[in-house]
Amino acid sequence: MTVPDGSPGAKIDRRFAADVEAHRRDAPRFCPACARDLGLATEFWEGDARRFYCWCATCGWTGEVTTTGETVVGHEPEH
Repeated sequence: MTVPDGSPGAKIDRRFAADVEAHRRDAPRFCPACARDLGLATEFWEGDARRFYCWCATCGWTGEVTTTGETVVGHEPEH
């Protein structure tokens, strides 16, 4: 049986264990505005794009962080 409240003692449904681990591993931890700990990082999908809606309790910043995959996507042309 799973506990739906997400408390630390809640058991994880094995069908979603990989998703839970990926969220824990990939969720943003620091605010892009002030570099302090984020207060909230909610994951959602939009098409193929994996996004995290984030809120910083320290500075009040809110916004989305989108994953880019295994490599960084830059704005400069190849050298």
